[in-house]
Amino acid sequence: MSSSQNRLAIFRKLPLRAQKAFIEATRESPVLAQDVEYLRDLEQIHAQCLANASAEEIKRYRTF
Repeated sequence: MSSSQNRLAIFRKLPLRAQKAFIEATRESPVLAQDVEYLRDLEQIHAQCLANASAEEIKRYRTF
C-alpha cells in the first residue's frame, strides 16, 4: 500500500469532526491545498463515513 493510501486509510478511521477539521486545515495549507486529488479523496471519504454513520455519531457531529 502506498503512503497516500495509508494516509487515506488512517483518515477513514478518524471521528467525523476530526475528519472535517483535517479537511479544513488541508484547504488552508498553501502546499496541501494544491493537491486537488488528495483533497477530493478526503472529502469523498468524509461523505462516505457521514453516510454510514449512526444516528448517535451524526448527532455528536452536528452538536459540536
